[in-house]
Amino acid sequence: MKLLQSAATLLALVSSASAGITFGPVRGQPGESLRLVTHSETTGGTIERTVAGKTSNGTIAIARDRELVWTFRAPAADGTKRSMVRVPKITSSSVIKVAGKEEKSTDSSPLTGKMFAMSKSPTGDWKFELDGSIPLTRVQHEIEELTVYLKRDWYPGREVNVGDSWEFDPAWVKMIIEKDLSKAQTIGTMRLRQIRHAETRQIAVIDISIRSTGADFHSDGSESGASIELTGQVTVNLDTMLDESLELKGTVISSSSKAGESTKAKLPVRLVVTKSFIRDGAMP
Repeated sequence: MKLLQSAATLLALVSSASAGITFGPVRGQPGESLRLVTHSETTGGTIERTVAGKTSNGTIAIARDRELVWTFRAPAADGTKRSMVRVPKITSSSVIKVAGKEEKSTDSSPLTGKMFAMSKSPTGDWKFELDGSIPLTRVQHEIEELTVYLKRDWYPGREVNVGDSWEFDPAWVKMIIEKDLSKAQTIGTMRLRQIRHAETRQIAVIDISIRSTGADFHSDGSESGASIELTGQVTVNLDTMLDESLELKGTVISSSSKAGESTKAKLPVRLVVTKSFIRDGAMP
C-alpha cells in the first residue's frame, strides 16, 4: 500500500511539473491602479555624416522615459471596459556630438501631468477622451503608441509548456526604439524558459528575440533604412497575468541619404519596462 501511495504521489508531482500554462488578460479589479514605467537609452552610439564628400564622425546618446498610471473603473452596462489614465511623465532627450559641435534637445509631451479617460468597447475598439486642454494632433504619436501597446498580442491562446516557442508582433517595441521601422519586416520570437514557484505567486520567465529590417525610398531620391537586433526576457506573474518586467538589449543601425548628404548611426540600445499594481495611484 505504501508503495502505491508513493507511486501516486510521484505521479502527481510529475503531472504538476509537466502541466502547461495558458496566458490570459490582466486581472485588474475596479479601483485598482496599475503603474507602467518605460526607459529606453542609447549610450556609446556612433554617428557618421558625409556632406559634399567630407565625412565627420561623432557620438550620439538618446534617452526616453514614460510613466503612466491607470485606474480600472467598473465596466459600462454594455460591457465596455473603462479606466482613467494619469501621465506623470513622457520625456525624451538626445545629445549628438559631431566634428566638435554639440547638439542637445529635450522634449516633454503635452500629456505630461495630464489625465484622460480610456475605454475598450466589446468590439475591441479603443477610445481616448482628453479634457480639451490639449489638441489631439499635438499628442497623436503618444496616443498611437499607447494604442499599439494596448492592442499587443504577445502570447498564444493555446497551452504552452517550458521549452515551447512562438512568434509575436513586437510593433510597440519598434515604436519605442526606432520610428523608422514602423513599416519594417520583423521577426519576434518568444520561448517559455521556466516557471518559478514562490510562496505567494508563480512567475513565467520568457526569452525574447527581435529582428527587424526596413527601408524607405522617396520620389526625390532620398532614402532611409534601419535594422534592429534585440534579445532579452519578460517575466509574467501567472496569478495576475501582469507582465511585471521586460528588459531588452541589442543594436539599432540606421541610415539616411539625400542629394550630397548621408548619415549612418550605430546605437547600442537598452529598453526596460516595469509594471506593478499600486495603492497610492488611485484616482476618482
